[in-house]
Amino acid sequence: MATNKIALKINYRKNNNMRSVSYGKFFPEVDRNETLSLRGLAEHIKNHGSVYTRDVIEGVLIKMSECIPELVSQGVGVKLNGLGKFYATARSVKGGVPEEELKGVNSNDVVKGIRIRFLPDSASLDNITSVEFKKKCSLEAAHIVETRKVAGKTVSIKTPIADWLHMKEQETQNP
Repeated sequence: MATNKIALKINYRKNNNMRSVSYGKFFPEVDRNETLSLRGLAEHIKNHGSVYTRDVIEGVLIKMSECIPELVSQGVGVKLNGLGKFYATARSVKGGVPEEELKGVNSNDVVKGIRIRFLPDSASLDNITSVEFKKKCSLEAAHIVETRKVAGKTVSIKTPIADWLHMKEQETQNP
C-alpha cells in the first residue's frame, strides 16, 4: 500500500570507542536538517486550514512559550493533550547529599540545574511514546555520519549510504 508520509531520514554513525563491546558497529540517529521557528510553526498551522491568521496563531504560541517555562519553574507540570507533558527535574551535584547534611541543606548548593523535561502523551487515543510514534513515521536509511578533524575543528560529514558502501567496496578491491 502506498503512503503519502514524508520519510524520516535515519543516519548511521559508527561506534569508535575501542573499549565498548559495540566497537565498530553502526547506530541509527535521526537526520535533523532544520529547526522550524515559532513563526514557521504558525505559518504551518495556518496552512493546515486554520481560520486564524498567522499573526494570531503566532501570538498564542508566543504566550504559550512564555507561560510553560514560568509554570514549570513553579513546579506545575503542563499537559498539552495529544502531545504530552512538560515538567521539571533537578540535576544534582555528584554524590548527592548525605543524610547527616540534610538538616541545614541549601538547595542552591546541591542542585546544579533544573531541566525542563517532556513526556510524550501515552493515552490510548493520543499515544506518541517512542514505539507508537515510530509506527506513525516512514523511516528511510539516509547517510553514514563520520566525525573528523578538519582544519583543527571537529565536523560531522554525511555521505549517502549507497555512496559510502561503494567507496568501501572500491577500497577493498584497490587496497
